[in-house]
Amino acid sequence: MVGAVTGRASLSHYVWLGATFTRFAEHDGDRRPEVFDYSLVYGYRPPKWRRTPDKWDWRLFGELVGERSNKFLQGNASVPNTQSHQVFLGPSALGIYRNYTVSFGAQVPVYRNVGTVWPKERVRFAVNFSYLLFQHSHSR
Repeated sequence: MVGAVTGRASLSHYVWLGATFTRFAEHDGDRRPEVFDYSLVYGYRPPKWRRTPDKWDWRLFGELVGERSNKFLQGNASVPNTQSHQVFLGPSALGIYRNYTVSFGAQVPVYRNVGTVWPKERVRFAVNFSYLLFQHSHSR
């Protein structure tokens, strides 16, 4: 879901790419798959929703999120039908009030190849609450 907030809260349009790679340690010949996640996000901050820090300030996002993983390893052998590649698309929103944020959204699959082991997701929902420990003040 909402990947990151840029450091410039005054922007009205946002575009960013993101990627992560996760590799798990092997234990007794077993290992979870390596996972590569990527995202493309466009955000818009409507003029009527732009507020001072003492009021809720909102943004809307369109997110394209993909995740690719290789096979599980069990007893030093690859487990068949456990690799996957999925791509999801959907809207989300982010609200900021002082040091608090709330974000929520939904995504639907636009591509999925998950083999026979994994269930097929119809929709993903997320709600996140955050507290911003460090805030920068900008004087103009």
